[in-house]
Amino acid sequence: MATLVLTAVGSAIGGPIGGAIGAALGQRVDAAVFAPRAREGARLKELQVQTSSYGSQIPAIFGAMRVAGTVIWATDLIEKRTQSGGGKGRPSTVSYNYSVNMAVALSSKPITRIGRIWADGNLLRGGAGDLKANMQLRVYTGQADQAVDPLLASAEQAGRCPAHRGLAYVVFEDFQLADYGNRIPSLTFEVFERDAPVSVNAIFDQASGGLVRGQASQSLWGFAVEGPSGREAIAPLLETLPIELSAQGGQLTLRDRFETAGAVPAPATVVQENRARYDLPLTLRGPASQHPRATALRYYDLDRDFQTSVQRGEDGSFSPNTVQIDLPIVLRATEAKRLVRLRQGALRAQQNGWQGTIVRDGHDLVTGGFSGAGAEDERVSQDQHPQCTTQMRIGEHATHRNVTT
Repeated sequence: MATLVLTAVGSAIGGPIGGAIGAALGQRVDAAVFAPRAREGARLKELQVQTSSYGSQIPAIFGAMRVAGTVIWATDLIEKRTQSGGGKGRPSTVSYNYSVNMAVALSSKPITRIGRIWADGNLLRGGAGDLKANMQLRVYTGQADQAVDPLLASAEQAGRCPAHRGLAYVVFEDFQLADYGNRIPSLTFEVFERDAPVSVNAIFDQASGGLVRGQASQSLWGFAVEGPSGREAIAPLLETLPIELSAQGGQLTLRDRFETAGAVPAPATVVQENRARYDLPLTLRGPASQHPRATALRYYDLDRDFQTSVQRGEDGSFSPNTVQIDLPIVLRATEAKRLVRLRQGALRAQQNGWQGTIVRDGHDLVTGGFSGAGAEDERVSQDQHPQCTTQMRIGEHATHRNVTT
């Protein structure tokens, strides 16, 4: 409308030149008054961040482990409106980007450092600490003197924000979510409680509150203590690793399962001793249907970025049974294969064995019976029981005790 009016006025006053000037001015007026509405980009209707329920358990990390973490504090998604384009009669474009501030707990005990961070499976932070996204990241290792995070302190009331001492966590500030569909991605963290393998003695000591004294030689690359109780958390280690608990003098002691002092003679050598004859050893064998055909172990592979891996061992039997073991520890493939073989031996020991009389030369005599992988020994002096003989059931794993089966 303004173009027509100003063109006519310009032509009447200034002829053709005045008409061209009036037309140009009229086009600008029309563009300003009747400009098209700006195009709206995609916009989230719900700006609430994913929830984190109260009472969620935070594991205690030993060694190295890859964990997802638990969100312990977060803001709502922060919306930023950006307008671009437009001019000369063309519509402008309005886009919306989102960011978030949040804190994620990693371990309920102090750690040394964190390594890589993955977001939806893609690398967000490299091993050297380089960030792949535009944000700020602060790491708190859970030491006893760590300070309050300034972002959390500014968001909460003065004096009411804890420092979370004893808790390892990270804080994301201005975490841009455009690359993740404007949502919080699934995060996993590479956590290092120490830069060396951790002894099972240290794990049992802290998980039991100092009730277990460790004498075992086994060590792990990483383990996460998590469960309703410390007992349930460490139970998978007792079932799979070659270790056992024994009660000695009112103290629980962790030791290597096949560690026994001295030597026990082979059964064939004790059929006759001191002119006394004993019954021939009796071979005991369980039904084949109860013996598993295969044993599969699921674990975290140290050489595959802590991804879940499976080691499987076949026993060659015709049984349809398969034993599946889920062990939340970090291992190498060769170490996992060794554990599978040990577990297969322990399962065979529970099914097969022999029973007979054992007499041992020397001052010590094995007098306790055992069957399977978790049995205990009792040692007495032959001076106290000079004629002592014992009926024993020994599984195949007893070869580790220098017994020939």
